[in-house]
Amino acid sequence: MHNIRTLVQQLRQPGSRVSVGVWFFPVMHLGHEEDIAVSLNMEPLDARQAYLERLPEGAKHSGLRTRYAHEKLFEFINSIGNSTYKRNCLLLHTFDLLLLGMEVDAREQFWNATLALPYLQTKLIIALPETAHYLLNNSLRFAPQIAEGAV
Repeated sequence: MHNIRTLVQQLRQPGSRVSVGVWFFPVMHLGHEEDIAVSLNMEPLDARQAYLERLPEGAKHSGLRTRYAHEKLFEFINSIGNSTYKRNCLLLHTFDLLLLGMEVDAREQFWNATLALPYLQTKLIIALPETAHYLLNNSLRFAPQIAEGAV
């Protein structure tokens, strides 16, 4: 839990340009993301459910298998980040379920755009299970091993 606390502090620093962080949480915390968010004074958001609720009425598909999937998911993130919530930082959980539906190239494009989003009104932490490193783009996939000196 130490690294999530540090990430929250970094995102909340006044004037911080960084608006989006990724937290790889231990699998034992799966299903407890909402409790963790509340304990860190963050607002939890079920990303999958929120995304589905924003689809047009009668939509039968998420649109995450299309050529424009990265744009749809980026617009979703940008919209959330520029909305007002009770707290200034959201923990987006179930986000892995959205990413799983996308092609690898679309995920790459999504991450490149999303991690460069500056000065969002609401800071975002995308929570992914620790086993889901493959959902990051290639340039970030081995970041944990590089940081530990393993690669």
